[in-house]
Amino acid sequence: MTPSIDPQNLTPQQIELINEGRKLEGIDLSLFGYFGGPELQGACIGRMQLDEDGQLPASNYDSPEDRLKALVLAQLLRGALRQSVPIVLSGIFDDIFALRTIEAAGTDVQGYITSAGANVVSMLPSAYRRHYTADFMQRFAVVAAEVAAEFELGWDSPRTFAHELAAYCFARKGIRHADAEYDTNLGAVNLDRMTIGLLGDGTVLEETYFSAPDGQDPEAPAWFVPYDPASRVNAYLYPEGMPTTEQVDLLEHQVTSEVPEKYAGAHRRQALEDGTLVDISPYASSRYFLCPVAVEKTVIDSLGFTGLPADTGWVDLLLHIAWHGAAEHPAWKSYDYVASGFEGEQVYVALVAGTDGTDSPVLTIQYLGEVEEPGVD
Repeated sequence: MTPSIDPQNLTPQQIELINEGRKLEGIDLSLFGYFGGPELQGACIGRMQLDEDGQLPASNYDSPEDRLKALVLAQLLRGALRQSVPIVLSGIFDDIFALRTIEAAGTDVQGYITSAGANVVSMLPSAYRRHYTADFMQRFAVVAAEVAAEFELGWDSPRTFAHELAAYCFARKGIRHADAEYDTNLGAVNLDRMTIGLLGDGTVLEETYFSAPDGQDPEAPAWFVPYDPASRVNAYLYPEGMPTTEQVDLLEHQVTSEVPEKYAGAHRRQALEDGTLVDISPYASSRYFLCPVAVEKTVIDSLGFTGLPADTGWVDLLLHIAWHGAAEHPAWKSYDYVASGFEGEQVYVALVAGTDGTDSPVLTIQYLGEVEEPGVD
């Protein structure tokens, strides 16, 4: 049964909790089941904004009173989450200090984890207590700090199981603290509401809290391995999953700047035969690239190189910058740059890697466009 909260009769402490929650700008109230539009009820630009169905957001509720109840409940949950942040973080550091002291003395670590003196470590799944060392909790502290920061800046979803577990710890501590100190009576029902809102799917988390079968030692979850291999995870937590600068650079280039090959496969041979492409492989292979290299006739014409032999230097003007670009970004499939002529002509071109009709590697300098002079419309 959902606890009943009278929005018209909130205590000063509950109002304080709601105001505290407003500091948590990265948490949208829709995570906690409120879909009634802007929080503000006075003059604001969103007050009369229609939703995607052309209705006022309040139409999601049977009455303004129902809308207000949903709003206040979500605000209280957000406030409880905000209050939990310093409690959980300080509790983790207290656990780390206690565990280090116990480990150094060679006494019973498990006894501390199950004791009333434990703070956050006692909230973790009991089936994996053998893993909860001071070093583990130190890494978990990094995770919890990241989750807390995302609550402030913009929460999306947990990146690893440890992030999922930290979010649950914040939710659980927050509900307990709000009920004890602010008389909110949120209880287990709203702990579930908050947990589902933060995690989306809590199946993995729920399964880790099941008791292990008698006589079996369950395999520990992959605490710090990212759910999405493309996610960036703190190298202290998971060194193997941290993309290198080169990998990030490559991904950014692929998404924003990569130039597609125009003359793939058999089309390249046809373009060479009809003059659309000009083969400069003999000169290029002596100084720059081992594979066949061709340049679009449009590039040659635009730069005033038409009819000039290769040994006049125009091929060097094209290939010198391209060669340096390939050396700097060897994993890229294309490298765009400004090519210049002898008389100051300039065009945008791209060195593009591809394959010919026999799937052998080839390079093509493709025309991208004219370089406009500053101030010219």
